Amino acid sequence: MKQHSLLFALSLCLLSLGLIGNVVFETMGFFSNPTVQVISIPIASAEGYFIHGFLILAITVLGLFLLPFSLNRNKAKTTAVFLLAVILIPQLV
Repeated sequence: MKQHSLLFALSLCLLSLGLIGNVVFETMGFFSNPTVQVISIPIASAEGYFIHGFLILAITVLGLFLLPFSLNRNKAKTTAVFLLAVILIPQLV
């Protein structure tokens, strides 16, 4: 199933870093009153943009982008499962 194990590990690390960063920053209160969210990552409020949110979004999207390139089969299904996890996990925690 995995074609490039190093690329797969990098993708998992980036996705994990993005998820953990999102949960930690929300818990610490960096995202006060978010009005705009992309894949459940707050990026803006009425006061302005969240730079930390943009960085987490870039890391997460890069991890999601690299994931299909590391797989031989079930690329769309696996990427969809990881995308759902990225969207739902911060809301459930």
